[in-house]
Amino acid sequence: MTPSPRALAIVGLGSVSAQGHSREQIDAAYTRGGTRLIAREFAGKPAAVGPLSAGAQRRIDAFLEEHPRYAELDRTVLLGLFCADRAFRQSAWSPDPDIGVVVGSSRGATGLFERYHAAFLETGAERTAPLTSPTTTLGNVSSWIAQHVGIAGPATEISSTCSTSLYALGTAAAWLRSGMSTRFLAGGTEAPLTAFTVAQMRALRVYARGADAPYPCRSCSVEAPRANTMVLGEGACVLALEPWTGEEAQRKRSVGVMLGLGFAVESVATNTSLSEAGLSLGLSMQRALVDAGLERVDAVVTHTPGTALGDRAELSAVHATFGDKLPVLTSNKWILGHTLGASGVLGIEYALYILRHQRWVEYPYPVGFQNEPSPIATVMVNSVGFGGNAGSVVVSLASRTRAGQ
Repeated sequence: MTPSPRALAIVGLGSVSAQGHSREQIDAAYTRGGTRLIAREFAGKPAAVGPLSAGAQRRIDAFLEEHPRYAELDRTVLLGLFCADRAFRQSAWSPDPDIGVVVGSSRGATGLFERYHAAFLETGAERTAPLTSPTTTLGNVSSWIAQHVGIAGPATEISSTCSTSLYALGTAAAWLRSGMSTRFLAGGTEAPLTAFTVAQMRALRVYARGADAPYPCRSCSVEAPRANTMVLGEGACVLALEPWTGEEAQRKRSVGVMLGLGFAVESVATNTSLSEAGLSLGLSMQRALVDAGLERVDAVVTHTPGTALGDRAELSAVHATFGDKLPVLTSNKWILGHTLGASGVLGIEYALYILRHQRWVEYPYPVGFQNEPSPIATVMVNSVGFGGNAGSVVVSLASRTRAGQ
């Protein structure tokens, strides 16, 4: 396969989620299979959630001990910092004014904002904490990352609901393809496991009701009665990106190649802003294929968060895009939960696992399609969120690509 000159090399990847915090841990977790969702109590009611694994949480604690000045930051920012640190180290880059950062979040500084606002309601304006504004503004994720890794390039943040991290990759791609920058850290981070956030999802009636069920989130399930089974998870993932050259040295240090991207939006018609035909997802998939110079892919990591309408709409869009001969369809939402703005780039991490190991995690319950064993050379990752924003990214392994000259 010869990528187009618009392809980007993924030369570093840092992540943390319910699956773990290192490639070895995460690969082992996907190979082992099973869900990481557990029951926790929020405002006196149990809810299924996907918190960080115990080992990952210990590593976050150790990172905070190494950098005690980060104690005042929100958990969302801390997770993003941890992942950006790992991606930057893996890239072997040196601090450089030309390196940019765009790491987004759907909800931003969730826990800290809720704590400060609760204190404001209780004590009044005169007792508002002085760090409230700098630590809860949306841009403080990328700005802290830039400070941490010691770079002076553009540092910006994006929020596009559940498609945030893929839109962050699109922003980085625009800078890199235009020549305005030569290297970028891009991704998403989310720490939404709070009582208020869970209550919001319950108010939309999309949250899973069975906190103690064997599989609380049933992404793509066809079992009757079909209920909404979305479950929140926390996590982050940051990629180190640079223009693809295909040179031997770059291939050896790359964990993957981003071949193409596509984005779209559709008119808001429901509370979750997705038509029954999944029009925006269909268009984003088509645009990603065109951008990658492909007619189809071998597998799709679907967004499918476990909502009845959303799952059906995406599967409808996949059928419309690929016809009767579907690619392998798989999702990690039933495993680690819906990490909102970080979900797309965590899907890319899962896609790279599929490419390396030539396997995917089978659904433990009935779904409406049959995945046949087949070689996997290209994987598309989908994401869609409130507002109708959809994004699709096509990735492959660097070892299976050649230079485009």
